[in-house]
Amino acid sequence: MEFGQVLAEYVVGVKFESLPTKETTAAKIAILDQIGVALAGVGEGPERILGKRVAKCSSDEASILGKPQKTTTWLAALVNGTLGHSLDFDDGGGFGHPSCILVPAMLAEGEHLNRSGKQLLEAYVAGYEIGTVLSRVIFRNRHDEIHGLHSTGVFGPLTSATAAAKVMGLDSTRMRYAWGIASSQAGGLTGNFGTHTKPLHAGLASQSGVLSAELASEGFTANINALDAPLGFLYSVVAGGDLEGADFEGALKELGRGHIAETWSLKKYPCGYIAQGAIDAALRLRSETGVGFPDIDTADIRVPHLQPYFAARPTGDVAGKFSYQFPIACALLDGRVVKWSFSDEAFQRRQLQDALRKVTVTVDPDSGPRGTLVVRAAGQEFARAIEVPTGNSSRPVPLKVIEDKYLANAEPVLGLAAAKQTARMLLELEELPAVGPLVDMLAKRS
Repeated sequence: MEFGQVLAEYVVGVKFESLPTKETTAAKIAILDQIGVALAGVGEGPERILGKRVAKCSSDEASILGKPQKTTTWLAALVNGTLGHSLDFDDGGGFGHPSCILVPAMLAEGEHLNRSGKQLLEAYVAGYEIGTVLSRVIFRNRHDEIHGLHSTGVFGPLTSATAAAKVMGLDSTRMRYAWGIASSQAGGLTGNFGTHTKPLHAGLASQSGVLSAELASEGFTANINALDAPLGFLYSVVAGGDLEGADFEGALKELGRGHIAETWSLKKYPCGYIAQGAIDAALRLRSETGVGFPDIDTADIRVPHLQPYFAARPTGDVAGKFSYQFPIACALLDGRVVKWSFSDEAFQRRQLQDALRKVTVTVDPDSGPRGTLVVRAAGQEFARAIEVPTGNSSRPVPLKVIEDKYLANAEPVLGLAAAKQTARMLLELEELPAVGPLVDMLAKRS
């Protein structure tokens, strides 16, 4: 059977009742976290600018989180996807940032078509599985993005198309057409990290998936074998013209194995994932030694490898989220790294500017698997290994930590009562016969 047909038949066959409880539980947690970080993005630069454009395109199809207005399904996915990635506070998974592309797509179609919570969970699981399989066909070095392309933008259009098509109930043939249409929209440059365009990658990917599924539902055609065709998605976009080493059979063996619980990772801090473990190390060192600025003479972040896009000039805005120095300086100075840490107010503090001058990054192949933070203060040297960050799938946090993160992100937009009620609804998503009332609350219409 053709590769694409196997995937399409899997998606069509996903039923809530047959999904493992641990997988649907993980999906609900991921959805809760994603909606929270999207609400936290309301009022940020990407939302303000993009929102002005979308406000000119009113419709009654789907909602923008935190705003009473409605627009088309695909524009709602565009804005909500961008919102969800604006702070770089969203989750990680096997193929980039899964939820900022899946959740806006399934939410837009779910609201428009009055679907149930179970149907949304089916769509999330199906999209996550397709993204996992596609990302495992071709080995990618863990140190490299796909020849300069952002994996969220690469796999996002196909996975969001999966989620949207599942909610819409497309058959396997139209599912494959949707993937073909979405394949031509895959991309996103890592060279744009540290700017408003990085979160736009997620918005465009989610929008592309919704638009692709809707076009396919109306008979719009594409190469039905676009995933693995000689000039198709995997060959052209992922492999860069070289399919040597591609393992289609091995990837298909992963299909339906339940990867959310195995690979989903929470972010504790609103910045690039690469720095999360280093922030943990800085906070641990500060707590255990009592050392802080101005006692510190130098703080050196020694890492075995430094991604080019993570060498951004330390500033307090979006670029600060892609700098080792900035969040580590905040952690050592303030004992925390939060949304406010990246504000102009926080960045312009003289204390922080002094702290930044003391923090350096050194590429050292002998620094350990993930690196080491070395701080010199008062004639002493303190070192802490950079470990797998808390919140990673291998170091999960209690549900209460995730709920508290949601409430902290949602309360400023929705109010405490609505934040608590929507949290309950999201954690009991399978109980909702229709998602309209939930979306109304998230859009501040009730």
